[in-house]
Amino acid sequence: SDAYARATGKVGVCFGTSGPGATNLVTGVATAHIDSVPILVITGQVGRSFIGTDAFQEVDIFGVTLPIVKHSYVVRDAADMSRIVAASFFIAKYGRPGPVLIDV
Repeated sequence: SDAYARATGKVGVCFGTSGPGATNLVTGVATAHIDSVPILVITGQVGRSFIGTDAFQEVDIFGVTLPIVKHSYVVRDAADMSRIVAASFFIAKYGRPGPVLIDV
């Protein structure tokens, strides 16, 4: 997503699973932050009832990436998803470009 954003000037998008899938994205997110590259990072999360229980592959990716993103969202209601995605593209692209995280 970083290379796509740099080459096109558009927002790049990448996906990661919960736990190690999400944490493997951190170096790329930090690079995008430092270089002002607009990317949208969408990560999976454990089931809502397991959040905060140290469930298998549960990682607080919201907290981990807080210092290296322009904005973060945790989606709690599917009805909010389209609004959050639209806002994330806007935030990533305008002002100083940079990464936005959506944890689903």
